[in-house]
Amino acid sequence: MNFYKKDYYICPFCFTKHALNEVGFVCKNDKYNKDGQICENAKSNKIMFDENGEGNEIPKSMYCNECGELSTTKVCPSCGSELPYTIGEYEDLVFAVIGAKEAGKSHYIAVLIDKIMNEIGAAFDCSLQAIDDATIKRYRNDFYYPVFRKNELIKITRSAKADESVSKPLLYTLSFREKNKFARLVKRNNVKKVITIAFFDTAGEDLNEEDTMKTVNKYIYNSSGIIFLLDPLQLPYVREKMPKEIKLPEQNTEIDDLLSRTANLIRKANGISLEKPIDIPVAVAFSKIDALEEIIGKSCSINYPSKHVEEGKFDIADFEDVNDTMEALVKEWGGTNFTNQLSANFKDYAYFGLTALGCSPESNKILKLRPHRVEDPFLWLLWKYKLIKAEKRK
Repeated sequence: MNFYKKDYYICPFCFTKHALNEVGFVCKNDKYNKDGQICENAKSNKIMFDENGEGNEIPKSMYCNECGELSTTKVCPSCGSELPYTIGEYEDLVFAVIGAKEAGKSHYIAVLIDKIMNEIGAAFDCSLQAIDDATIKRYRNDFYYPVFRKNELIKITRSAKADESVSKPLLYTLSFREKNKFARLVKRNNVKKVITIAFFDTAGEDLNEEDTMKTVNKYIYNSSGIIFLLDPLQLPYVREKMPKEIKLPEQNTEIDDLLSRTANLIRKANGISLEKPIDIPVAVAFSKIDALEEIIGKSCSINYPSKHVEEGKFDIADFEDVNDTMEALVKEWGGTNFTNQLSANFKDYAYFGLTALGCSPESNKILKLRPHRVEDPFLWLLWKYKLIKAEKRK
């Protein structure tokens, strides 16, 4: 994948494309003047524009034409949402986590972000930092606290049509440092690359109709990468093979239909003909893989620990082993049409097997959290954008 700083930015809320100088500001001056009045621009939240901005750079601030105070609060001129302070300064990557209802998307995001902050950060010399207070609060309250503090399941994500906050991303910067011992000794800033990442958690029901996807899930066709989280317990072959004492989830949308709607949406929105492959890398990740031990066997490579974090490099041999094994299993489980659709629509794709929880919850309680290979799809996407190095063991 090509990785370079663009001469435009895309609002992470409405996904309107703008030139770098097309950014608005709002005044936040809430102090009373000598006449006992608050700035009119601040009261009305009026959007101001810097008419002197150059097209190849984003303005960092402007003076309010009403009260004269300096404003650094940038907003999208199309939807009025407050933009991340890093907008236009770094490469923006939008990673969409999509999948059917009860595939475990929220639990996956909860565990993945914690993994990035800790194990991945240490192994790959990078750090994840929330861009705004909304991201900090939403991740802690809706994702982290239920799973890691209360040992409880996260409530099912509501439709974006019913809950507007669902359509807003978790925004982070991911900073990569030089592996330079001298720079660390003298405490010099050795950051070599910074990207802005937007994580979206989609309600499964919002993927049941293409028209709904087009309205509330615009980020899908503007994605830099897609993590397609699928529940193998939805496949008829797997359901028949599962032990009778295992409680199976209610059957919902077929995985083939989800893929069809996603591919159709991207093609129509971006004007991509059927003859051309879609140039968005797709990580097809089958969740709840711990429940399938009797079906796939204990010696299956998917059951082994991931090598990537252990080595501090993307382990190509480990990746290829899991990818080939998982693709073969999907075909064995009756998913040949799905694999054919995937290869016909997308230029770059890979298969993964993982579990975010690693256990079967009882009465809404997570008895023992044991995530397995949660980081693999995310690291594959970083490798595709040449943000982390790879190694192929002999």
